Amino acid sequence: MKNRSKKKSEILKSATKIFSQKGFIDTRLSEIAKGANLTSSGIYLYYKNKEELLFKIIENFLIASNAGLEEHLQGIQGAENKLRKAIWFHCKSYSGNKKEIQIVLEARSYPRFYRSKAYTALKQYAGLFTDIIKEGQMGGTFSSLSSPMILRDMILGTIDHIAINWTVKNAANSLEQSEKIFNLVMQAIEPRQSKVNQPDKKIKKRLRIINSAIALFAKKGFNDTSMLEIAQKAKVGEGTVYDYFRNKEDLLINIPREKLTKLYDKVTEKSCEIKIKRIISAIFEFYYDEKDYSTILILMLRTNRKFHKSESSKIIENLFSIIKQAVENGQKENIFKQDLDMDICRDLLFGTLDHIMIPRIIFNRHNDLRKAGEEVSKLFVNAIKA
Repeated sequence: MKNRSKKKSEILKSATKIFSQKGFIDTRLSEIAKGANLTSSGIYLYYKNKEELLFKIIENFLIASNAGLEEHLQGIQGAENKLRKAIWFHCKSYSGNKKEIQIVLEARSYPRFYRSKAYTALKQYAGLFTDIIKEGQMGGTFSSLSSPMILRDMILGTIDHIAINWTVKNAANSLEQSEKIFNLVMQAIEPRQSKVNQPDKKIKKRLRIINSAIALFAKKGFNDTSMLEIAQKAKVGEGTVYDYFRNKEDLLINIPREKLTKLYDKVTEKSCEIKIKRIISAIFEFYYDEKDYSTILILMLRTNRKFHKSESSKIIENLFSIIKQAVENGQKENIFKQDLDMDICRDLLFGTLDHIMIPRIIFNRHNDLRKAGEEVSKLFVNAIKA
């Protein structure tokens, strides 16, 4: 029995090495057998086929990850602290053996993976993140979050994309980015308060007078409304109204100035936010309409080295450059943070999209992708706000 277990381990080790060198499709069972000191037919005594080997490698990786994360979370109090540790652990797991990570990432392109024990292990592992997020919701830490699943997809998807860039392009690994990812995620669900100065007492009093006048003019008409009535409704003395406006006509004329200034500020100073949200919503809309294209891109091309060197990949980069330009414009107006890592922002956006799309592709789920796009665009803008 021990010899059988040892031999299976040797086969998995050989398979991991050759899969990572040649890819799953181009690897022959005879090569794996040779690496494990077996004959070609001898390997069938242990595994039915090449796919079973692939899924077993991933299952073992995920079972170990699940046990490791549970151990690291022991004794940690508070959802925020648990989430920081979970993100760090996941980044660490996805920054270990590059060959093994590459195999894990490539496996999702095989539909039968989603019916395997490996996928069951993946769901259990992802469930630990979901439980932490729900705990945060129940405890009020993540009170502004509407969907724990979208946040989980954002975390796992971001780290997936960083790992893909690490294995395919030799970019920085996710462990180096762990704290940046955590900070972006936390700000996405608990955005900083706007730095707009609070109006002083005089401004508040002037606004009360304006709003009182609007209500009375609309109800009684201009001629039948007195300055005394406006003062009483605004809870100020009649003389106070004249401190701000020369007469009733001056008050009437200033109403558009007060209201339209607020509208102007909203559509100009915040236009970068609006533009980014519209772009992200448009991307989700496109993926919704182009399910077949999404299947090819997400399942077949994301981990393909040749794709990342192609013109097609550059088009996706150009698409994100539009968002990047909007972010840079917002940085000039101090709407967005100055120290943003735009590579992580890109991975956050497209990684989240991929993770939301996979169940839709594999299980043919008719989830509301447009609604998800609105939620992701809100989280993305929150994450980058100054």
